[in-house]
Amino acid sequence: MKLHNQAMDEDYLSVEFDKAEKKLRDALRRCEKNACTRPVVGKLHIALGTVYGGGGKLDQARAEFVLALQADPKAALIDALTTTELAQAFKEAQSGAGKPAAEDAPGASGGKPAKQAAGDVPHTPVAEQAVNTPVPVYVEIPEEIDASKATLRYRPFGSPKWKSLEMPRLGDGFGAEIPCEDVTTTGDIRYFVILRDEAGDPVGTAGSMQAPHRVPIKNEIETEPSLPGQEPPQRCAAKEDCPPGLPGCPEAGGKRGDKGWGSTCEETVECQSGLVCLNGTCEQGDEGGGASAGSGKGNRNVIGLWGELDLLLVRGTDYVCSGSDAAYACFYPGTDGKQFYGEPADLPGTNGVKGGLSPAGGRVMLSYDRQIFADLPLLVGARLGFAFGGSPSSTNEPPAWTGDEKQNPHLQALSFLPLHGELRATYFFLGDRIVEKGGFRPYAFLSPIGLAQVNASVPVDVCDRRNEDGSLQDGNGSNRCPTDTRFVEDLDAFQITGRNFSGFGAGVVYGITPNLGVSAELKVMLMWPTLGLVFAPTIGPVFAL
Repeated sequence: MKLHNQAMDEDYLSVEFDKAEKKLRDALRRCEKNACTRPVVGKLHIALGTVYGGGGKLDQARAEFVLALQADPKAALIDALTTTELAQAFKEAQSGAGKPAAEDAPGASGGKPAKQAAGDVPHTPVAEQAVNTPVPVYVEIPEEIDASKATLRYRPFGSPKWKSLEMPRLGDGFGAEIPCEDVTTTGDIRYFVILRDEAGDPVGTAGSMQAPHRVPIKNEIETEPSLPGQEPPQRCAAKEDCPPGLPGCPEAGGKRGDKGWGSTCEETVECQSGLVCLNGTCEQGDEGGGASAGSGKGNRNVIGLWGELDLLLVRGTDYVCSGSDAAYACFYPGTDGKQFYGEPADLPGTNGVKGGLSPAGGRVMLSYDRQIFADLPLLVGARLGFAFGGSPSSTNEPPAWTGDEKQNPHLQALSFLPLHGELRATYFFLGDRIVEKGGFRPYAFLSPIGLAQVNASVPVDVCDRRNEDGSLQDGNGSNRCPTDTRFVEDLDAFQITGRNFSGFGAGVVYGITPNLGVSAELKVMLMWPTLGLVFAPTIGPVFAL
């Protein structure tokens, strides 16, 4: 019964017939081998027949009604969801199942008046509207209903199909306008509204598909309706007399899109007739008040402010503090740049590091990208910034080794480069709009060349044969180190990378508004000429202009 309720109260009312059918068939499978009572089986078949009827499959609906009556002779139609066609199919099923037809079945009499609109949200439609004029629909939300989204489902007069329109927030409720192209003739426009919470679950309805609200469309009306706090919508030109350039008319040689009032847009031709693209949204207005129907895509410049964490893949190796590997430099801990120039003894467990990711500081950057072609979401740009962390600057020069003929192999470490610069090419997927309000835009990028340095340290212990002035040890020792060596604990062994890099990665932008979003990405940097591999998670706001 939980599957039944989900199918009929959520999926069916949302006109998602496939989902409703799947849940009901799953419920019937669970009822096999007498696992459910006969009234429950009958109720499931009635619901499945109702779903088929809603999708126009009356033969299949009739077959389900027969199965329902065979399981439970007292099975009856769902009164709130019954149409004349379903009532007739049920009547025929009663005859096929050997049950006398009920003359008082819901909807069986064609002489009954039309049903009043259903739903649990009070709503009064506008009294009337003129032909070729958008129909305003406003639903005020009661305090006890926590609705975050609203979808308007409507059917133009004479059309067999229902259309959908998302309703933006407006005051204490939601409002939208049924566009001109669906108000081209006299007759009734039918509609209902589905309210959902943040999770997307239905929390209320105003009307239903079986008992919708109605607005008469007339050639002449007494009062022009409007959304709360707005001017009445302007009448659009009829299709037979629609010169290019008139509001609601397509441009010469072009067609208008299907986006309704309140939908995000980049140019007017994306919006339905009677609407123009203003500040990234389809709204009522004239061509001079916003984006031109023939203009480019807009929002082709993107500025970003970024914070990045650097994680260097430290390679495992030995002799890191011996001066024989130019990729490593060791520093005394807590000395603010005093470099180690000793001669570590070759002892197990000392003077070596294990491989793995190590934090290497971070950086902040400012970026600018430009979409080169209006119809291709490919951007090129650059990033500039400053890095924090890295290795310290060496404050002491290598001393000469004394006491034997060995030469000091250590080189004084170069200072860490705190600057960051890179060139970048970025390609966006799932549409050509860079920032989409309430939507995600994944992208991939390539940085062929950049200027940066990423250095990370690992603690290392050594048994040093030399004093700090380069002379040989004489007689010292400890439980950790043999005679003639001194124990130096927790040296900071920095892996030093090159000051250039090439990189690639992927990310995603979430749009907060049509022009503001938050982006998160993961970049992989190959440092050169001294090799190093860096993984850099990055996040920051982006502004599309």
